[in-house]
This record gives sequence, structure tokens and C-alpha cells, in this order.
Amino acid sequence: MQHTPQYLDRATVPLATLLDEPSLQATLASPSPEVLSADPRLAAQIRSTPVAAAIVIELEDPGPYMLPGDLLMVTGLAFSGDAEHDREYVSRLRASGVSAILFGLEPVHAQLPATLLQACQAENFPLIVLPPPIYFAAVTSIVNRALETERTRALEHMNTLARHLTEAVLQHRPAQRLVERLATEPGSWAALRIGDELYLGGDLPHGASFDPLFRELDERLRRPRGARGGAPTVFTTLSALPGGKTAGAGRVDYEIAAHAATPRGARSRGLEGRAILAIGRTPRLSRIDLTALQLAANLVGLLLQLPAAQSLAVDQLLMQLLMERHGSQIIGAERERFARLIGNALGGSGKTAHAVIAMRDPNFSAPGDPVPAGETVASDANWLRHLLHTPFVEHRARQLRAFVGSPPSAGDFQHARQLGWLLAVSRPQPFLELPTAMQEAEELARAALHIGDHVDGTAPPGLAPWPLGAATDPAVSRVAAAQWLAPILAPGTLEQRAALECWLRQHGSWDRSARALGVHRNTVRRLVGEAQHLLGRDLDDPLERARVLLALTALEAEPIPGLPPGIRAPGSTPGGPKPEPLGD
Repeated sequence: MQHTPQYLDRATVPLATLLDEPSLQATLASPSPEVLSADPRLAAQIRSTPVAAAIVIELEDPGPYMLPGDLLMVTGLAFSGDAEHDREYVSRLRASGVSAILFGLEPVHAQLPATLLQACQAENFPLIVLPPPIYFAAVTSIVNRALETERTRALEHMNTLARHLTEAVLQHRPAQRLVERLATEPGSWAALRIGDELYLGGDLPHGASFDPLFRELDERLRRPRGARGGAPTVFTTLSALPGGKTAGAGRVDYEIAAHAATPRGARSRGLEGRAILAIGRTPRLSRIDLTALQLAANLVGLLLQLPAAQSLAVDQLLMQLLMERHGSQIIGAERERFARLIGNALGGSGKTAHAVIAMRDPNFSAPGDPVPAGETVASDANWLRHLLHTPFVEHRARQLRAFVGSPPSAGDFQHARQLGWLLAVSRPQPFLELPTAMQEAEELARAALHIGDHVDGTAPPGLAPWPLGAATDPAVSRVAAAQWLAPILAPGTLEQRAALECWLRQHGSWDRSARALGVHRNTVRRLVGEAQHLLGRDLDDPLERARVLLALTALEAEPIPGLPPGIRAPGSTPGGPKPEPLGD
């Protein structure tokens, strides 16, 4: 790797704009065609040489009067065939940052001076020959039109890119989304180092090692730079095999720019409170790339600030207070005030809230994401806060916990699933019973991991099969039971539930069930039929009967907090009549 020269801060167009313009009939004399055909990387660099203006200066040393990126147009008044003079002339132009020489044949020289050609070819300095019928005014006009078109295109592109970068920091895993948005052009890539985490996006070069690259960038960014401290942006180059659509070609040179990002007002995080953002492109970076890099670095600084230790501590403290201050501990007027403050914070006029637990699916792996499958990071809390529109979110171990005024929508569930998240949502609980809601969400979360899907305690029961995890985990069994039996768990369906459970335990015997319940057998038939209608399940199927009995047993073993207590059939209570053998 080597450091790149000074970079242009003006609008530019590639030298290929002149070489490919048919009306100019321009010829590239240096580097020679033989050298360009033998070195495709050099050919690409020459064609991409940035041109910022076309200037005519017929002086012995025009360098002091030119800016980097200027195209020098001459007719040869300063050339007399002195080889030493021409070598020094070209060297001074290169040192001044001049992009190329455009030599106009006639009226001074009928052909290109051999000494100038040799001097340019010795340094592979671009030299363009313009035939006699073409005037410099035509070149200036073409360059100016191209520059104006480029300025307009760059402005539109920069506005769009700025909007996309800003949107990226509001999405899930903002650091990864940011580098992906930063490197959308062909041949470009971006990399962001935050502590030990490395986020990559774009057409990454094959076989490139980013560790030594970031060590060099970090060392150079830390170098003192007078009273202003370290350099805000540094440049380097990297030779590697290309990625993306150009994969399989020979090695290419990437220009790389890197910027340090520091959280505002934060003392430290990771590498002394800062990250390093780099962007690379072959063959050259553009002015838009550098502007986008600075904008993205500022956004990274905001990202580092959002999940700062102080902010996380406030989030965790707030959630801890909500979890530990149970309604029974609040007395008098404080109860109403406490509930009103929570309602205002949730932005609604409701009286209840849901607990939500979000976990990463351990079987889901996002490409380019440095966070291992199943793990979470602190910045994920910002995404969940945005998704659920709630201030009550905290990051705890391998899950996120939140309180919301209304449950997630179907779109929220779908969006979370696409990103590899599993949500567990409790039923609504009064503001003074938030710990109960979180306890229920914890039970649902364990089941969600076993089932591999969302568990919404507010959704109507479905006809999903009995989960395999219910056989080994009581939490999964209780959650599945609550979903299966939800229609007969209401206080108004206690008779139907008791009759159904007794009938199942009596192996479907109407007579024995009637005796155990102390009612007529027709009453048992009616109540069981009503329970079957409420559940929407075919109780003529022995597997369905077995699953419903498993669900009833699971609820009786340890009811979910807040659910109606299990109602045992008289024939199943300790000391009551035992089930009679089959043979009705």
C-alpha cells in the first residue's frame, strides 16, 4: 500500500471524455499504445484521470499558474527540441498536479516534438495530440459542458445519497446498512471498524486483508497535525483482485479514503471513543465519494453517541423502575399519577400496555453482519424503539425488552422476521401490572425460541400443530396450551371447559362423564359440542383429542400468570372417582 497524492476538491470529468469525443479526433500519444495494451491497470488510470478545467498557457514554466486537475493546452511555443528542457517541463507539470498536456498541431509545429513525446512517455504522463482542423475553443467548450453536466448530476446524486445514508441509520443494524448505502457504485466498497466489529459493504476486493489496512489508517489518523490534532481524512491505495461484477479479472488498484468518526460529547467507546470509516474505489475515488464519506462519518458519530453508556444506563434504570415498582407498592394519588405518566410516555390515552421481548433467531445469519447469529448488540435497541414507537426499550444479554401501548402490527411482525428477529408479545396488562406482563412475555419468549416463530399473546388461536418443544419444555407447553385453549379460558366458558376435560379423561364416555359431573348425559353432549365449536377442532380425531388433553394438563400444572386457573373435572381430582375402563 502507498499513499495517494493530493485529491481534487473541484468538479471533474475523466480524460476519456476528450478521448472518446469523435468531433475532436484526439489521439493519446503518451503513454504509448504498446505500454497501455500491456498494462490494463495503467490504461484504466489514464482514462480516468480527472480534468477540472482546460487552460492555455504558453510559458516556459506554467506550473505556478495552474491548479491540480487542470488540462494544459499548448501549441509548442516553449519547445525547441531540447530534451533536458522538456524533461524538466513535464516533471514540473506533474508536481503541480496538472492532469495532462493537449498539444495542438500547427501553426507552430507540424508534428509532435520528439523530445516532448519521449519526456512524457518516460513518466507515463498523458499527452494528447489535436489535429490541425480543431481549435482549442472546441476543447474548452466540450470540457465546460461536461463539467456542468457533472455538477448537476453530482448534486442530484449527492442529495439522493444523503437521504439514503440518513435513512440507513434509522434502520435495523444501522452500521451495516450505512456501509451498504455508501458503496452502491460499481467498483466501490466501504468498511467501518467500531472496536472489534468490522462492517463491510459493496464490491469487496478478493483476498484483501482489512486488519493491516485499518492499522495503517488508524496510525495515520492519530498523527499530530499542529493545533488541529489528527488528520480528519487520510488516503492510501490498495492493489487486489476485484470483486462484484468484475471478479475474475486481474489485480486492480483501489484508491482509499478514510475518516475518523467520534461520538459527540462521549468520552470513550472502543478505539478511544471513535470509529474508522473507509471507502475504496477502482480506479479512482470521485468528489462525491469524499463528500459522502464525510457525511457518513458524521452519521457514524451519531450512532456511537446513541448507544453510549450513559444512555444505556438511563434505559436500563427506567425499565428497572417499571419492573420493580409493582402496583401494590404504589398507594393513594400516586397510583393515578404513575399510570398517567406511563400513558403519556407511550403517547396514547389507553390504560394498558404490552410487554415485548425481541430475540435474534439463532438459525438466521445476515450476510456481512459481524454479529454472530442469535446475538444482539446495544444499538439494536434503537431499531426496536423505532419499530415499536416506544421509549421503553432496553438491551439485556441476548434479548431486547420493551413496553408498548399497542401490540406490533402484522407488518411489524413481518419486518422483524425478515431481519431474523423473533418477537414475544404479552396480553395487555394495566400500567400498574407491568411486571406481570413481562413475566408472561418471558414465558412466551422461551416458547418462541423453541417454535422458531413469533408468539403473539394477543392473537386469536390458530390451528398450528402441537410444537415438539412442548414435550421437553414446560414453558413451550403452557404457551401452546394457552393458544389452543384461548376460546374456552374465559370465565363464561367454565362449564364447557370442565365438561370437555372430564369427557376426555373418561376416554369419551358420555355416561361416565355424566356421572362424574352429576349432570344428564345430554348436557355433557351439549357442553362438549359447544367447546368443540369454540375451539374449532375436530374432536372425532383421536390425535386432536390427545392434543387438547395435553393442553388442559399443561395449564393445570402451572398456569400462565393472569390466565384463569385450571378447572379439574371431578373425576380427575385427588380422592374423586377414578376413570372407569373402556367399554361403554
